Amino acid sequence: MLFSAKTEYACLAMLELAQCFEAGEPVQVRRISERHGIPSPFLVQILQELKRAGLVSSTRGAAGGYRLNRQPEEISLAEVLDVIEGNVEPTTCTSAASPLASVLLDVCQEVAVERRARLSEISLASLVDRATTASAGPMWYI
Repeated sequence: MLFSAKTEYACLAMLELAQCFEAGEPVQVRRISERHGIPSPFLVQILQELKRAGLVSSTRGAAGGYRLNRQPEEISLAEVLDVIEGNVEPTTCTSAASPLASVLLDVCQEVAVERRARLSEISLASLVDRATTASAGPMWYI
């Protein structure tokens, strides 16, 4: 599965907000931009889309920034992708109208349904946990 740069940036921003959720403080755009190498103007556009969708809220001012509107456990990766990419499932895999093309279209639709179901099972919290576990690395005892 390939993500566009915009989708990847949105996911990284949401994961950063999820990681900082318990602190209760808004996260500044500059911090997210610097930590993940996301162009700041593009990140602001992405965060505004996420805000319009109700996934994040913003606070103005020097101590302002963005925060998640719900617990990280309650936001799935599918929700983020729906906002950025739209909830568009394939309607065709080929332009030819034949029984073989119909079977191919059925398979494409089945894969799309499975993809959506799997992404719906993955919460922001579970991804933050995975990142924390992966960064800890193995423990070696002597």
